[in-house]
Amino acid sequence: MFKKSLLAVALGVAAFGANAATTTATPSVVSLEGAVGQTTVAVPQLTIKLAAEYAVGDTFTITLTGAEFDTTSNPAITFSGFTNNPTVGLLSKTATTATFRVTAVPSPVEVFSGKSFLLNGALLKTTTVTDAAGDIKLTYAAKTSTGLDLDNVGTATSTVVTSKAQLSSSVTKSLNGVIDVENERKQFTAGNDTITTDVLEVTPVVATAGTHDAVYTGATHVIKGDFSWMDTDGTTGVSATELAAAFKATGTADTYTSTINTAGDAITVTVADAAGNTAEAMTATFTVLGKANSKAPILSTQKFTVDSTIKYNTAAGTASTKAIASASAGSWTLNGFDENIVFMPFGTQYAQSINVSNTGSVAGAITVDITADGKTYTKTLTATATPKATTNISQEVKAFAAESGVTGNAHIKVVVNSPTADIDVTGVYYSKSDADRVKTK
Repeated sequence: MFKKSLLAVALGVAAFGANAATTTATPSVVSLEGAVGQTTVAVPQLTIKLAAEYAVGDTFTITLTGAEFDTTSNPAITFSGFTNNPTVGLLSKTATTATFRVTAVPSPVEVFSGKSFLLNGALLKTTTVTDAAGDIKLTYAAKTSTGLDLDNVGTATSTVVTSKAQLSSSVTKSLNGVIDVENERKQFTAGNDTITTDVLEVTPVVATAGTHDAVYTGATHVIKGDFSWMDTDGTTGVSATELAAAFKATGTADTYTSTINTAGDAITVTVADAAGNTAEAMTATFTVLGKANSKAPILSTQKFTVDSTIKYNTAAGTASTKAIASASAGSWTLNGFDENIVFMPFGTQYAQSINVSNTGSVAGAITVDITADGKTYTKTLTATATPKATTNISQEVKAFAAESGVTGNAHIKVVVNSPTADIDVTGVYYSKSDADRVKTK
């Protein structure tokens, strides 16, 4: 008899677990950007299909995760499948729960199992929806009037709202120019976009959300790098004319306006949407003069970044912006070796020792840049980086410094047209006054 009682209980528990209430909803997708400023965000209807019988005094609680109910929220229960509806009233509510109580059952008595409670009228506090992307869920749990679990133990859960970032931007083509040593570092190698152009592409995206969508109105892209090479007339800074000759931003329909800052290290491209809530890729073309032009400057290896800001209107019509995290926009590299000797003094009181070691099998032309007092002087030396040897370029560099009028402290860049892994540069100076030797590279 005892074993039969246990078996009956076990079967009852199994049957209860197999017939627990279930919930369903058609979730709304809400724009994180577009929903800002909305008074509230509505919760779509939650359907609770019952799998047990309810009596007067039984309660059920709907628990919210991922957001909070607005204080004006007035959730209510309606019914589906009943011939005669029961009476259910809101017992209490908090920021994350709504508890209801059955106050009357149908007369004549109806079976609850297989029929549905419908939750409507719930409203979410907007700031708790737009503070982060993710799913917002409702969970159903019921208890008898005596506090026992009824119909389920709080495992019936449905997503009712998904909040998602609608606006983004990314670099879809990076700058990748390879500066050509054999052409005096004044243009790129063949195989790039062209020997005088390099192209950057930045693509903003406006994803479809569905509820409280943002409306795209434009963008601002700030490209950062060293653009001093654009200055070709010898005056201070990059003029609007020089910028227009060296840089152009285009797209399929939008209007693009470009400016450069006084320091010559940031180009700002302002994009005005022309197609109406349609984001498009920006193609930014950098054009260098190339060796054939006598005014062509020497190009430097460097890395680029881009900071983008998306402009939009919220669903409420408020003009807003979204800053996108700074991203790499590519780099310019060299088809050879370059090294900086950050300090090397010249003059009658100093002697220099500068050596180029080549452990490889490819001889390379050696070019030096001497920078002093804000001016840079460049020369391709007679000496070359001989394979499997060390080449002393001290005297040739000293003579070049003298003919350039360089005395005192200077910065030297050594460029070798050989594989980077094979080349090493050392720099030492000797002070005659105190017999001090200092290795600076």
